[in-house]
Amino acid sequence: MNGLDALLNRMVGLLGPDGKGEALIAGFMRLPLRDKLALMVKFGRGLWVARKFDTRGLIEAGPGIRIIKRNGEIHMTRLCRLQENVHIAVVGKRQKAVLRLGYDVGIAARTRINVGLSVSIGSGCRIGWDCDIMDGSFHRILWLDRPPNPVFEPVVIEDKVWIGSRTIVLQGVTIGANSVIGAGSVVTKDIPPNVFAAGCPARVIREIAGWDPRAYPEDEPEAASR
Repeated sequence: MNGLDALLNRMVGLLGPDGKGEALIAGFMRLPLRDKLALMVKFGRGLWVARKFDTRGLIEAGPGIRIIKRNGEIHMTRLCRLQENVHIAVVGKRQKAVLRLGYDVGIAARTRINVGLSVSIGSGCRIGWDCDIMDGSFHRILWLDRPPNPVFEPVVIEDKVWIGSRTIVLQGVTIGANSVIGAGSVVTKDIPPNVFAAGCPARVIREIAGWDPRAYPEDEPEAASR
């Protein structure tokens, strides 16, 4: 098991000294052997994906991930999870483009993130499958009564936001912390913290206390011991 020990030590080193690495290892050790091996493959694949990142960290990576980076930077905070066929393009035009991912960001299958200026996704966020996040329209509309809009405007997704599948997040938007965006929404304007929003365009439906990424927390080992 020397190879496993080396991987676990590397995981702890990348995640830092604040106990999060040890918590991840404890969860890993409770998994069945088959699940352990599958996770090791994902973290091993993540070492290859990490070549495109500008800061070190641990990446749980599915197959088919594509990352394009030209005149850009990609920063992460120690841990992120990318499912299969995620597409990330960070391509600066007149200025450097920057993508920032907080701690333990999860991005589901086939989601596309296009960055021409700045996209920031906070810690603990979950992005559903088949989503599109973009900070630019990549063209200009010539309005009759006002100047054209900026081609690129920053997108900010604050900590612990859940974005449902097939959602589109457009340029210049801020989504407040602890909010949930319903599946199939189109987010064209800012969404405040601690709300459930949905629709095309997305609008606030009601305030919420937050959300739990665990579907069945009562089934977890920690719950049985309390």
